[in-house]
Amino acid sequence: MRLRHVPGLDVDAGLAFVGNSAEVFVRLLGHFVRVHEADVHQLVSHAEQADHSSLQGLAHTIKGGAATLGLKGVASLAQQLEQAVIANESKARLIQLATALETDHAALRHHLTQAQDAQPAAQHP
Repeated sequence: MRLRHVPGLDVDAGLAFVGNSAEVFVRLLGHFVRVHEADVHQLVSHAEQADHSSLQGLAHTIKGGAATLGLKGVASLAQQLEQAVIANESKARLIQLATALETDHAALRHHLTQAQDAQPAAQHP
């Protein structure tokens, strides 16, 4: 499975969650990426506007979904962001974490696209 090389993704944990079905796992990863596409952009906006309540709630939601699917990198950043809001860290720190989460999400989307594009070629030599 090409996804084993994606940084911050624990494929075994994600597969365990879906009963070891690679097809279901890939489908859920794609769903996660699509569902949270706008959310990761909103995180940055909420951080810039110092909207702590919205920022914390959205980070918490992303953290839960990411952790369930073995997206350890995304889950860790979302947790750090959530904790930074609770600790009332600086606006600059919140923006930094939100931007890092947005970047990780974009990288995940890129890796999934590459893996899906490579799949048909691997099936049809």
